Amino acid sequence: MKRLSAGGSIDRDRPLTFSYDARTLVGYAGDTLASALLGAGVDVIGTSVSFGRPRGIMSAGMEEATGFAQVTRGRTTEPLIRMTALPLYEGLCAESRIAKGYLATGDDDARFDKRFAHCDLLVVGAGVAGLAAALAGTRAGARVMLVDADPAAGGAVRHEAVAIDGKPATAWVGDTLAALRTTSATVLTGATASVALDHNGMIVAQRVAAGHSVPTPEGLPEQRLWHVRARAIILATGALERPIVFQDNDRPGIMLAGAARAYLHRFALAPECGLVFTTNDDGYRTAIDWHEAGVTVAGIVDPRDAATGALVARARDAGLVTFAGSVVETTRADATGRLCGARVRTRQGTLDVECDLLAVSGGFEPALTLHQQLRGATHYDAYLGAAVPGAAPAGRWIAGAANGCMSAREALCDGVRAAREALRWCDFDVDRTVEAAPEVTAVVEGAPAILFRVPAPDGDETRSFVDLHRDATVAGMERAVGAGINHIEHVKRYTLVGTGIEQGRSAKTNAGAIAAVLTNRPVADVGTSGSRPPTEPMPFHLFAGRAKGPMYEPVRTTALHELHACLGAVFEPAGQWLRTSRYPRAGESKQDTVCRESLAVRNGVGIVDVSTLGKIDVRGPDAAWFLDALYANDVGRLAVGKARYSALCRLDGTLLDDGLVMRTGECRFFVTTSTGHAAGVVEWMEEWLQTEWSTRRVWVTPITERFATAAIVGPRARALMARLAPDLDVTNGAFPFLAVRRCTVAGVGDAQVARVSFSGELAYEVSVPWHLGPTIWRAALALGADLDVTPYGLDALQALRMEKGYIIVGQDTEALTTPYDAGLGWMVSTKKEFIGRRSLERRATERDQRVQLVGIATVNPADELAEGAALSSERVGGSRPIDGHVTSACWSATFGKSLGLALVRAGRRRHGETLYASFGETLVPVTLVDPVHYDASGARRDG
Repeated sequence: MKRLSAGGSIDRDRPLTFSYDARTLVGYAGDTLASALLGAGVDVIGTSVSFGRPRGIMSAGMEEATGFAQVTRGRTTEPLIRMTALPLYEGLCAESRIAKGYLATGDDDARFDKRFAHCDLLVVGAGVAGLAAALAGTRAGARVMLVDADPAAGGAVRHEAVAIDGKPATAWVGDTLAALRTTSATVLTGATASVALDHNGMIVAQRVAAGHSVPTPEGLPEQRLWHVRARAIILATGALERPIVFQDNDRPGIMLAGAARAYLHRFALAPECGLVFTTNDDGYRTAIDWHEAGVTVAGIVDPRDAATGALVARARDAGLVTFAGSVVETTRADATGRLCGARVRTRQGTLDVECDLLAVSGGFEPALTLHQQLRGATHYDAYLGAAVPGAAPAGRWIAGAANGCMSAREALCDGVRAAREALRWCDFDVDRTVEAAPEVTAVVEGAPAILFRVPAPDGDETRSFVDLHRDATVAGMERAVGAGINHIEHVKRYTLVGTGIEQGRSAKTNAGAIAAVLTNRPVADVGTSGSRPPTEPMPFHLFAGRAKGPMYEPVRTTALHELHACLGAVFEPAGQWLRTSRYPRAGESKQDTVCRESLAVRNGVGIVDVSTLGKIDVRGPDAAWFLDALYANDVGRLAVGKARYSALCRLDGTLLDDGLVMRTGECRFFVTTSTGHAAGVVEWMEEWLQTEWSTRRVWVTPITERFATAAIVGPRARALMARLAPDLDVTNGAFPFLAVRRCTVAGVGDAQVARVSFSGELAYEVSVPWHLGPTIWRAALALGADLDVTPYGLDALQALRMEKGYIIVGQDTEALTTPYDAGLGWMVSTKKEFIGRRSLERRATERDQRVQLVGIATVNPADELAEGAALSSERVGGSRPIDGHVTSACWSATFGKSLGLALVRAGRRRHGETLYASFGETLVPVTLVDPVHYDASGARRDG
């Protein structure tokens, strides 16, 4: 093709330099990469995946099967981008990659982000049907979102001599877009709706620069992923032009007829001499437009014997040669592999026609990928020779060419019809606001011929390509059928038709029809193979958005973080939080620090930041009933001002989480969870409320970040608490274990103080509004100075809780661990129903050989344990049987040796047995003991 001296919508005053396969070329603003290559004289863009045959651009849009490229900038690279959808920009660097790309090895510096949108009406496709539907929606007062994969709206009507509302179609498109942009409607161009979700959700991938709306650094197109949720969706996705299968139909220079017309009108590109092979009147438009642009038209090949439409008459009046009742049966190529001629079989015989571009149109088929993603029904239309939609899922409508309306007049009326129905669905007054469809003046077209394949003249079907992307041929399909394969999905997998990144968009219908002929069945019985989301390939970068590096998992810090840092804290990540591991002093080793902090808690008083514990506010008249139905023990009858240690089970009776349920009012509870399960427990509660108990009057609110919490722990904790809260009676009789009080602490009014412990010592958890956390911390350190109050971190906290046998769900449990296995059977109620109870009553949960929680202690005090170490009853042997594994381990300053917790088969009845912990080549003998190593009676905790 050549660039004409005038015409098109490109900006000739803005030349853009780009490179392709290390060649420096020049295009114009408004070009796509495909049009820029064609304009620069690059007809052969690469070689095919299997046979190494030359290939070129065959379409101007979503039908493209061969025009893919790897686009690179610096360390950023994106594989297999469709050239026909990539707007040209300054400095674009691309290389030919028809079927296989590669991933970047360096850091990515591209710009990706995400947006979330809600609307009343989402219209996919900005052709005449989509524009009419979107305009009707805005006039009815609906929030409308219009998305289209093309950088410019209007669809195929931009290349037709059509008048809408008494004005040229292009003017009507411009006026409609201007009207939409004066309303609250959101119009996204260069945006492909790729994934249809349940409940009217849609994922849309947008190249922002494609719409020329956002400048990007160094010309790199910014990409954005939209998550859209709509009340109603109209799919006005248009139709795809179908190629025809014949011998040597893959040569560079063979193109869809509509694409040839698009390159002429949009990019001022035309051949020297063009030939049209069409089964329908639309192909005549290409020949007529070429002729009017001064291009030599070698002829129009039409398999119909007597086409009589208005376009046919116009072509005849223009003096264009028409080969009626004829087909193209093969083509010729020059030394470069590019098309130079075609052999036409007419009723009188065959003749060779010289041409440098063959425009092919086998008809049009509705683009129904999004409809089919949600298993929308289709049926075969014999007039179109393609599948058309059946009933759409609730809340969705299909309009325009996607609904089988192939003329501009029908498509526009159908768009208004779909808008009316969708708006009524959304309860809008459409009778008053939605006008009738505007008048459309268009030519009348004749009936198309249904032709999918022209048999090879010499019988050699190895060069008759069904799927250009996968190099799949008619010969391959014949082999599949000969092997006994007749289901189209099996044929697909045998031949690879439709398995490429474009999922056979231009090949599936032809493949189904050819399979029907080969198996002597009707085309309607064979159908076409399915496709999976996404409609268009999307890079993983786009799904990640800006969530990479530090943004992948943002660091969360507590309100006391700066105070910890001032004390020289060492931090570590814990459940997305950055928490204090320990507070080392000069000259201390890690073990020295942990031992000092642990002994300070056991013998004096310590303070620890536990703000990261999950906190949930559960309130409402049915709150007690709700929590009783979730937790394994009786929490519904808990008295106000009391707390209870409780556990959640899944439906199969396994442990989901543990924590405290505190009743702070008649209809209000303060629930805590483990740090890592805070979000999961909220989701669990909401799932039951929204799906099973939706009539219950309960409100669940996550409040983890609302409160800062510090725990004051140790034998001297009561003395320090009395100083912090002089108005609070901290005696054991007035404030016993598992009591909850509201009082003033360090001048902070309405603080919550709970007598709970995760160390086995006397302890108070003080919760205050987040921003007042530092006030409590500073006051505790100041008022407890003479008590030698010691801040401690996670390492000491872990040692203290392991000595006491307190578990962490997910660390000291497995996916199949039940409360009985974890030693929590005492809390399981036998008097009420709760989630998981029936599963806990199965015989399998009572087996003596189940993996159960035990304590472990090293036989030799000098030995150390490692978490995750396997436990075996045998000391020697190449393949020792595994009896369990160490779940938690630490050096205990209290006992002067390593100890921990483990999950061991039949562990509860094996106390006193010696097992061997193995890690690497080291074997450490350990004794199985009760999980509670320290203060089994609980006297220190309760005193």
